[in-house]
Amino acid sequence: MKLLVITNIYPPQNLGGFGLCIERLTEGLKARGYSEVVLTGDQPDLGAGQGRHDIQRKLKLLGEYKNGVQNLDEGHEKEERIKHNLKTVSHAISEHIPSACLVGNLDLLGKGLLDYILTKDIPTIMHIGFMGSPFQGNWIPYTKPFRIASASGEVKRLLKTMGHNIENHPIVYPPLALSKPEEELRSKCSGDQLRIGFVGLLMHSKGLHVLMEAASKMKRYKKQFNITVAGHAFSKEYEKALVDYCARANIKDNVRWMGFVEPHGLKNIYRDIDVLVFPSLYPEAFGMVVAEAMSNGVLPISSGMGGAFEVITHGIDGLLVPPGDSDALYQQLEWCSRHIAKVKDMGRKAKQNAFARFRPERSAEVLDQCFREIMEDKSNHHINTTTFQ
Repeated sequence: MKLLVITNIYPPQNLGGFGLCIERLTEGLKARGYSEVVLTGDQPDLGAGQGRHDIQRKLKLLGEYKNGVQNLDEGHEKEERIKHNLKTVSHAISEHIPSACLVGNLDLLGKGLLDYILTKDIPTIMHIGFMGSPFQGNWIPYTKPFRIASASGEVKRLLKTMGHNIENHPIVYPPLALSKPEEELRSKCSGDQLRIGFVGLLMHSKGLHVLMEAASKMKRYKKQFNITVAGHAFSKEYEKALVDYCARANIKDNVRWMGFVEPHGLKNIYRDIDVLVFPSLYPEAFGMVVAEAMSNGVLPISSGMGGAFEVITHGIDGLLVPPGDSDALYQQLEWCSRHIAKVKDMGRKAKQNAFARFRPERSAEVLDQCFREIMEDKSNHHINTTTFQ
């Protein structure tokens, strides 16, 4: 089956976890016999693009991701890019004749591409990996061969509260690059200090400052710890404020700033930490970082906002703290520093649960089944309309 994938950013150019999610969904469908062509944008500031023939970075974004999201002003340039993108998609459809289309994030691309695809009656699934509707109004084309795949039950619940009738649309958890359950990836803990990690975009909503406030309390009470921070600085101002705070709180020597780390390099981060702190202040669609850490045997401490609440079970394979509460986070970190053996046990349980729940094969299976249901519905609709003409 031929698959056309359309999304704004695709690895190795990456910003957050959503591009990685679409890549893994695509690879999962490929393992089930799909042959893919990916149409995406090109953002050199996010890394070099690969020279693969199946990944075509021909779409022109209506803005750029540089120090945040920069939208292109209305005018001739924006109109030309929209026309270019429609022509590019049209050419891809004519050349490859896809049987199905997987749509990712259309930020800086626009709904027009989705509308055009659906005029061709191509069975299409749009994976929504953020909290909220990608477009305003009741935009879902119920009369077209189209489904939404929500990244979590919380995403689906929110869309339903917004009036979208998606009861029969699937939940497709972002798939993870999982190791085998029996594979041991953890490095040996020295036992004299708690190794803490943060992985994610450096922006206020991710709550890294809450971790630093908790760390200052660890320092004040003479707890032994270090923190490894891996992530792209979405906001340079926020990054500078964090560094300045660490200096004032006398914890700068406890913090190692890694900058952006390629997905394959994160295994080295997870191998060398005991706990991962995910202190997001706003609802997350899923919390891929939490599940990734769990799959590598790391105990997560999460604010559990949005779909991130679905990933862990408090006290079993992770710990929950109220969002923005650095005192509560300190209490959990202090407990972890005194119960390293228990932390390891919970980390092993986290790995088992992540492997059981978030297998890449499972996500691909759900998508594949949904595509086939759309095709069957489309075929039945065609038969019925033909019969009664």
